[in-house]
Amino acid sequence: MNAQHIYDIVGIGVGPFNLGLACLTHPLNELSTIFFDGKNEFDWHSGIMPEGSTLQIPFIADLVSFADPKSPYTFLNYLKLHNKLYQFFIRESFFILRAEYNLYCKWVAEQLENVHFKSFVERIDYDETCKLYTLRVKQSEGDITVVTRNLVLGTGTTPIIPKFCQGYPEQVHSSADYSSHKKDYLNKKSITIVGGGQSGAEIYYDLLSEIDQHQYQLNWLTKAPHFFSMDLGKLTLEFTSPDYTSHFYSLDEDKRDQVIASQNVLYKGIELSFVNRIYDLLYQKSLHRPLPTRMMPNCALDNLEKNGNHLNLTFNNSDVNKRFKLESDVLILALGYEYKIPECLTPIRSHINWDSKGRIELNWNYSINDQNTIFAQNIGIYSHGFTVPDLGMGCYRNAIIINTILGREVYPIEKRIAYQEFAPLAEEMVPPVKTMLKSNNTELSF
Repeated sequence: MNAQHIYDIVGIGVGPFNLGLACLTHPLNELSTIFFDGKNEFDWHSGIMPEGSTLQIPFIADLVSFADPKSPYTFLNYLKLHNKLYQFFIRESFFILRAEYNLYCKWVAEQLENVHFKSFVERIDYDETCKLYTLRVKQSEGDITVVTRNLVLGTGTTPIIPKFCQGYPEQVHSSADYSSHKKDYLNKKSITIVGGGQSGAEIYYDLLSEIDQHQYQLNWLTKAPHFFSMDLGKLTLEFTSPDYTSHFYSLDEDKRDQVIASQNVLYKGIELSFVNRIYDLLYQKSLHRPLPTRMMPNCALDNLEKNGNHLNLTFNNSDVNKRFKLESDVLILALGYEYKIPECLTPIRSHINWDSKGRIELNWNYSINDQNTIFAQNIGIYSHGFTVPDLGMGCYRNAIIINTILGREVYPIEKRIAYQEFAPLAEEMVPPVKTMLKSNNTELSF
């Protein structure tokens, strides 16, 4: 890596989205690319992978297939090269085990010489004259300097932990760290899970599976009005499409915020068959004796106090507007994830566009500056809709980024795949009609 060499793309962070970008740019000789990540190796949510948990989207939504199904980095090629293709076929499930998806991504990362781990980007500067970005990258063998024309931010999100829950590392954990703590949980007298999404559901099911063996009290609470399943009907799935993404982006900022607030059932719930598995397990486990478990919707955690070896958790039930307390040895927070702006961007903040609410403002092509030279992955639910973190839309976004940088359509972009129309055509829209009523000889306008 020569500091004098000018790259076309430097990717910061190597999760599935930037790893997919590395795959799709690899065969393009006209692009010089390099990707950095501070982790020791590729690792995607390995902390929350109870045995048997799967992705919630079909295997074709891998790193490359929606942009280039002939790529050597497809999941099917991974299976073929690892002598697993027939086994996957006989298994008769479109959904990849999460642990297997992680192995697949690790395999891909090992094939790419332009992907570098143990490489932390400390600072980014911009030269107005040369129109180039200079990155200072910390590596174990020493700092290096890299120069590029374009940046693609692929840093991941971090678990949401309320401030009042911080400072209790022995007893308060995020769902992202579940696997590393599970052995300790089995020896506790009481465990409380907060969060009603897929992660909370998988942890609850995993601990419920062993509840009669270890005899702990198991509580699962969510502030949502019910433990709801995601709407995965086929017409609903058309909302995870290029068509709907374009429509959503066309709305004004306030309208987008209003719409996304109403779409929890489309992306924040639990996979329906998994809801049914939880109920079946509850039924099975309670056949001979009452189960020491509580499931409570409409309950928001609003305080925590340490009491000896226990935690006193204060919740508010929104139905009756009453606060109550639960005692628990352990608290597992499955409240989702949030994006934090990398510190390395501080020197170039003035080159980034911000919306009226202080959020990074994304253009339609996922760039975040006027020059279309800084791009962002995994952020912008407020601008591009709930499909932003969806693995199935990663190829679509990466194709747009590549096409924008090269100024031509290297990877074709699907523009109309949905049967539904999310807005009338421009030529069909007419201004509001003024209603006229006549009262005696007077015309009244409304």
